[in-house]
Amino acid sequence: MKENLRLITSFPEIIKMFESGISFCAFDTESTGIDVKNENLIELGAVKFSKHGIQDTFQSLVSSPKQLSPFIKELTGLNDKILSSAPTPAVIIPKFIEFISGTVLVAHNAQFDLRLVNAECERLNIGPIKNKGIDTLRLSRILLPENQCWKLSHLSAQFNLQTEDFHRAYDDALCCAKLFLHLLTLPLPKKNKKRHAEMKI
Repeated sequence: MKENLRLITSFPEIIKMFESGISFCAFDTESTGIDVKNENLIELGAVKFSKHGIQDTFQSLVSSPKQLSPFIKELTGLNDKILSSAPTPAVIIPKFIEFISGTVLVAHNAQFDLRLVNAECERLNIGPIKNKGIDTLRLSRILLPENQCWKLSHLSAQFNLQTEDFHRAYDDALCCAKLFLHLLTLPLPKKNKKRHAEMKI
């Protein structure tokens, strides 16, 4: 699978893009496992927004040819019976690509989510996602160097960004959007400020 991850690496550029009023789309996935080449998408959630507020939302379960492991069932609350009536990737992926058209993607540990969706695209003989993206995990590590943990659930509690259910795609996407907006209000750390502004986050 050819890599096509167009992650934005400049914090000043991210700020400039946000202030310009363009649309962003925070999204999250749930899957049958962590190996994107051999596992399958089981849920997609997304929140489209700009500096003016939320513009639209996207949420769908996705049927999988694999049975869920006990760990994934416990983590997500999903099960094989629920997924058996869900739309297939062939239905959901094109709809998702249409939904994110013209937006800058935002995700926590974006490389995983983008690679997972791109793996599904490859199985469907669809080209990879071409949107630019922002990784809030990397961004939070730069802006919050004093933290010991940068998990989405930890940062949500730290900044009171409460959502309903962690490890469900839509709720995590909404939390990611809230985190992104909060991170934009934080100053770059004073130590090595110039280096942070220019470095790849």
